[in-house]
Amino acid sequence: MNRLESGYEVIFILPESRRHNGKRVYDLVVEMAIDLGITRMTKRSDAEGMGEDGKLHSAHFFDLADQPIELMYAMNESQAERFISAIEETGAPVFCICRPVYYGQLNGHNA
Repeated sequence: MNRLESGYEVIFILPESRRHNGKRVYDLVVEMAIDLGITRMTKRSDAEGMGEDGKLHSAHFFDLADQPIELMYAMNESQAERFISAIEETGAPVFCICRPVYYGQLNGHNA
């Protein structure tokens, strides 16, 4: 796999409406990534999910505020460590998954 880099997939999972110090945690994570130079992200909107407290979070027809969101990033080890540490330092409540992956752009297309 010479053409792919070894690194980490970092996923943050949270209800879209979650706030910390008056700011949406979703926005905090995205802005922190940009500040650290991490620009490639995928946002997934899930139908429902259950939090640590056993509460069901879901997208309702009239209200999408409680919809579970996943923010997925792929990066090298040092970026992953800095990113996760920076989010921890904010004190924002967010669930995080970090797992080893191989990643990279194939065939030279940058979009």
